Amino acid sequence: MKKILVIGASGFVGKNLAQQLLADGYTVRCLARNPSKVQFLADAGCEIVQGDISDLASIQNAVKSVDAVYISVHTISAQPANTESKGFMDVEMSGIQNIVAACKMYKVNRVIYVTFLGTDANADSAWIRGRWQTEQYLLKSGLDATIIRPGMIVGIGGQGYNSVVGNAKRRFAMILGNGKPKFRSIAVTDLAYYLVGVLNDPRTFGQAYDVGGKELLTIPQMVDLVAEVLGRPHPKKIHIPVSLLGLFSPLIERMGKMPKGAMKGLVDSIKADAIGDPSPIIAILPRPLLSFRQASEKALG
Repeated sequence: MKKILVIGASGFVGKNLAQQLLADGYTVRCLARNPSKVQFLADAGCEIVQGDISDLASIQNAVKSVDAVYISVHTISAQPANTESKGFMDVEMSGIQNIVAACKMYKVNRVIYVTFLGTDANADSAWIRGRWQTEQYLLKSGLDATIIRPGMIVGIGGQGYNSVVGNAKRRFAMILGNGKPKFRSIAVTDLAYYLVGVLNDPRTFGQAYDVGGKELLTIPQMVDLVAEVLGRPHPKKIHIPVSLLGLFSPLIERMGKMPKGAMKGLVDSIKADAIGDPSPIIAILPRPLLSFRQASEKALG
């Protein structure tokens, strides 16, 4: 019986992953800044340890005696007070370095890291470039690392999908940018399938995989599809210029207690397609994936 550590279990992906690991018979330990936020996972049978990726001692404590580590963190969101002065990707990179150090200390070789579709060394967005750099650091760390890159994750609780649903319920949908970039999507249950599926497969060591369905949809198209699932008319679209969001990014970061540069990194990331190529992971873990509409019907009940 393997013991698996999930870092980021209080987040949308992390909690679904932890629940799937439990369902598949694994012993699960979850790292959380605030254990009270994941009491439902403790009630389900997870061991909860308090800590944060910015604190090496707490990471060492969490990694001790586990067989594998999943990393699903979202450093664009609010961070601990002692990291507010750091750039948002500096927070993530230093956290990944702490995790690697702890894994080497306790000889935990297996690490799986969730990022997103479209990571690129030369992207305009500091977020996209930063995620690529953390991926490369982990892949070159000497550990048996696998990177999983999902597109739009469909399920209630996902920040991107929650925004789509909120817009679908309104008469006027607020679309960031021109609404032309296209995205793959994946149901959170399908993502959990891939995350657990690669765990014990040596073919996936040292590899990065794009994951998502066949459809390529714009955000306005997603909004309209969700509106149809909800039995509502398509909302009228109001486009917010990216330049305007960029202008107010520093203020939004301060009000939201986000790390420095996080909002601008997010704004810049919506300018590009997030398509990738999911065929390599499909060859290893074949599974009929839910379409965006099917996943929305499941999510919205």
